[in-house]
Amino acid sequence: MMPDLVATIGINIDPEIIGGLTWHGFFTAVGIALGVWLALRYTRRIGIGEDDGMSVALVGVVCGIVGARLLWVLEHTDQIHDVGDIFAVTDGGISIYGAMIGGAGGAFLYVLFLRPNFPRWMALDAAAPGMILGQMVGRIGDFINGEHFAKASDLPWAFRYTNPSTDGPWAVVSEGRIPDPSNWQRGDAGLGGEALAVHPVAGGYEPILDLILLGTLILMWATGRVRHGWVFVTYVVGYAVIRGLLALLRSDEADVIGALSVPQLLAILTTAAAVWMAVYLLRNPQPKIDSVRLGDPKDREQARESGRARRAERREVKLRQPGQSRSRRRRR
Repeated sequence: MMPDLVATIGINIDPEIIGGLTWHGFFTAVGIALGVWLALRYTRRIGIGEDDGMSVALVGVVCGIVGARLLWVLEHTDQIHDVGDIFAVTDGGISIYGAMIGGAGGAFLYVLFLRPNFPRWMALDAAAPGMILGQMVGRIGDFINGEHFAKASDLPWAFRYTNPSTDGPWAVVSEGRIPDPSNWQRGDAGLGGEALAVHPVAGGYEPILDLILLGTLILMWATGRVRHGWVFVTYVVGYAVIRGLLALLRSDEADVIGALSVPQLLAILTTAAAVWMAVYLLRNPQPKIDSVRLGDPKDREQARESGRARRAERREVKLRQPGQSRSRRRRR
């Protein structure tokens, strides 16, 4: 039996600010700006030059935007009718998970192939707090727009979107009862009657959990005793858990493998990648956060020398492994 209508949090805000600019687009831009600002604060802390930090951040932002749109398109192929629809960002949407994967992946590949001497693990650690801050601020737009569909709820903190311009199945209540969610259709807004109350997943639960994760990452930086690389690993695993669990309360995400939705599948894959990174960091311990200041020429040289020593040691260990032929050793 569906729950009766109860007192909930009503939201009656037009999703559009002015001239096609939506609250979602506005807070996405604000989130990007704040995320880059916070990331640059941490890059300066470890002595990475502002120009170097900004160049990597710019690559990350561009790749993040591409990844955000690409993943949304893959998740909503039913709304893509021609090539133009793929690039119609103002008429479509973006995926924050896609922004995370595209931004981090693009920036990492950039420094891996084009900036080989760049301190990659330090840069990833510096980017992590900024990335989750940007995601959290961007969700404020979701709170206002109500464009991510969630399951019906009779909890006192459920959101009820009443503005007729809100894009969603928010106004399909019949005779004071909530109908079968399987009948919801995108764009079923302003049909009369009271609007449907739903879980505040994207605009409520996720920003709160993002804030907790942000606090955790900042605390890891503040202690200074954590080795580089683990802040980023914590971010990847933390957001995977958040996004994977909250997908259970979303109603607009199609299943791709069994009962797994796209975000849940990505949560599993990114967690697996984080496990691989954790194994690498255990085998190749990085310096502690407060032990190296790359702004100091002596520390820069020590960091490079330490990296060269670790690589030489790994090569030596491989040469000593049993079962290798002498000819193979000579070739090395």
